[in-house]
Amino acid sequence: MSALRFLLLVLWPSSSFCNGSPVLTRVSPAASHSERMAAARILLDNSPLIDGHNDLPWNLRMFLHNKLHSFNFSADLQKEKPWRAQSFSQTDLPRLKKGKVAAQFWSIYVPCEAQYLNTVQLLLEQVDVIKRMIAAHQKETIMVTDTSGILREFHRGRLASLMGMEGGHALGSSMGVVRSLYDLGVRYITLTHKCHTPWAECADKTKDQPNSPGLTPYGKKLVLEMNRLGMMVDLSHSSSQTVLDVLSITRAPVIFSHSGVRKICPINRNVEDSILKQMPENGGVVLISFYNEFLTCSKYANITNVIEHINHVRNIAGVDHVGIGAGYDGINRTPIGLDDVSYYPELFTELLKDPSWSLQDLKKLAGVNLMRVMDKVQEIREDLMSESPGEDIIPIHDIDSRWPCRYKFASLEEDIA
Repeated sequence: MSALRFLLLVLWPSSSFCNGSPVLTRVSPAASHSERMAAARILLDNSPLIDGHNDLPWNLRMFLHNKLHSFNFSADLQKEKPWRAQSFSQTDLPRLKKGKVAAQFWSIYVPCEAQYLNTVQLLLEQVDVIKRMIAAHQKETIMVTDTSGILREFHRGRLASLMGMEGGHALGSSMGVVRSLYDLGVRYITLTHKCHTPWAECADKTKDQPNSPGLTPYGKKLVLEMNRLGMMVDLSHSSSQTVLDVLSITRAPVIFSHSGVRKICPINRNVEDSILKQMPENGGVVLISFYNEFLTCSKYANITNVIEHINHVRNIAGVDHVGIGAGYDGINRTPIGLDDVSYYPELFTELLKDPSWSLQDLKKLAGVNLMRVMDKVQEIREDLMSESPGEDIIPIHDIDSRWPCRYKFASLEEDIA
């Protein structure tokens, strides 16, 4: 049956996001898969799809030791060594283009085992490898730091690359490092990973009891410094108490860059309904991970399970507070039907079967919600420009016993003697 019976197109763009393609105005849930797929592609041609979390940079270290001379990001890595043999390899530029991805946050990750050792060095090396990767492929991708950059590159048909740092343990508990990361172009920091920091409690090693420590006083000051800078606070991996502490003090909306919902998969790593209910007041957004074990608490999941998590956030927090943070290249088990970054149109094809999802709502899911948060965080940065940078230093008793190799500053006279 002709798609014209199910799809209504406007040949001249009317949306501010349009790049010259026909604009989809209506889709029947009764449309066939191929018709809905065509509609999904038109939708993503006219409104940017932003993924909040991809771990390819860490794979560059693990598989190539950050040596990019033999790395061709423009190739189909499914056919290239060592990527074709790796269950963690789901990303390259051809597949990102096929998946209609307009903007990608690349994860700057350092393992928890490096905490109190050389984490800041490793962190900067990961920033470096991301920048070098992008510089080598500027015809296809470019570094941006704000929504105007995302929209500019969307109109040009080039992938907008952004950076988010995963794991506050790599900061060395230093506000100076946070400020330096912002200057380098990093736009969110995940407060914890799979380990506690001296100032914040993670989800993976806590029972989420009422007396959980959450944020320390220094941690609260660090969050406020992130607000002042315009750095998004990412609460994926944080314990519930840490999340609650952040929500009680933050001046800006928060994000969960790659999480699921606990009601469906009851693990500490996922977000509780009580926290989802606070998203409208905070203005934040929960970006849904595609990792099977966050979706079904098992090794197996499919595209329907992803939609269940998306719909749950929409039902509890509202459609303005849900987005996508798949976590490709950091997950070795992906949902059936969402095998790699090229499959995003399949997700929107399935969602178009549900009449409760309007086209405007699907645009919010794709990227409008995350861009709204980014803009609000920058607006608050402008409001706070008159405030002085935070100069607090973490109390020595919080770290001294666990960081024996830390240089301890003496008085000036002793230093120069």
